Amino acid sequence: MIHPHQRAALIPNAQGVVWTQFLVGRFVRLLADGSFAVVLQSIVQKSQGHAELNGLIEFSSGTSLPVVFAIDGVLNLETREVSIHQAHPEKRWEGQLSENGRVMRLHEVGQTKPLHLVHEPTLEQLV
Repeated sequence: MIHPHQRAALIPNAQGVVWTQFLVGRFVRLLADGSFAVVLQSIVQKSQGHAELNGLIEFSSGTSLPVVFAIDGVLNLETREVSIHQAHPEKRWEGQLSENGRVMRLHEVGQTKPLHLVHEPTLEQLV
């Protein structure tokens, strides 16, 4: 069985659509009883190869309201590698965006198991 994040990474972008067009948005991982999401609210290019990002991390469980934490980070525009800092509670996340920009692979620094998050509009098409 192919997982939604694997299917999403295989979707070709339409002609003229580049991976960076998916950056500002919500990347989601559905869990058995909720979800984990990274919401990128702003991306500012600082040089040819790097951009700064700001947004939120959301954890939701069941029908309760999500727990939300502010984040900031850096994106390497050449390798698509991302580094995210969450201040409260202190956490760091690292990962990479897929070639088509629709999937974000993240892991908490110090942990080995990656999380695969799918750009929300893409995920809605797949499920």
